[in-house]
Amino acid sequence: MSLHRTPAAPFHIHWCHDPAQEDAVVALFLRQLSPHYISHGELQAQRAVAPGEWRADFPDVLRAQVRHTLAQPPRGTATLIATARTADSLAGIAFVSIDQARLATRAFATLDDLIVDAPFQGAGLGGQLFDWVCAELRPRGIERLFLESGIGNEHAHRFFKARGCTPVSVTLLKELGN
Repeated sequence: MSLHRTPAAPFHIHWCHDPAQEDAVVALFLRQLSPHYISHGELQAQRAVAPGEWRADFPDVLRAQVRHTLAQPPRGTATLIATARTADSLAGIAFVSIDQARLATRAFATLDDLIVDAPFQGAGLGGQLFDWVCAELRPRGIERLFLESGIGNEHAHRFFKARGCTPVSVTLLKELGN
C-alpha cells in the first residue's frame, strides 16, 4: 500500500515585524501546546511552573512576548519571529534569540520555538522553516544555533537530529522549594 500525499502549497517564510500578526502567532502556538514541549527554557522564561505544567496565565505571558518581539525594529534586534505562510494562512512559526553579549567563542543564536500548525505537519514545512532560519542567521555572523526540547518530546528530538543537531548536554532539575 502506498500513501499519496497531495503536494503542499508553497510556503512563504520571512521575519515578521507586523504587530497585526500577534493574534495569529499566539493562536498557532497555543493550538500546538503540549506538556511534553516544556523544557528548562520554559521554566526559566516564566512560561511554565513545573515540568509538564504550563502557567495558568501562559497565554498572557506568550502574548506579551510576541507583542514585544513584533514591536522591535527589523534590524539589530535580539529576538525574531519567523512566520511561514501559505496564500491564506499562517502555517508555522519560529522564535529566535540572538546572543548580544558576544562572550562565547563563536557567535550564536537560540531557536526558542519551532511550531508547525497541525494541518501542515508532515508536509516538510518544519524542515523548510529550520533551514530558512539557519540560512538567515549565517549572514548575521551567527556560527552556532542552539535549541532545546522537552524530555518527552521524542518527535522533536528525531526531527532536529535528522537536521544535523547533536546533543551537547543534559539539563537536570532539583526543586529546592518547600
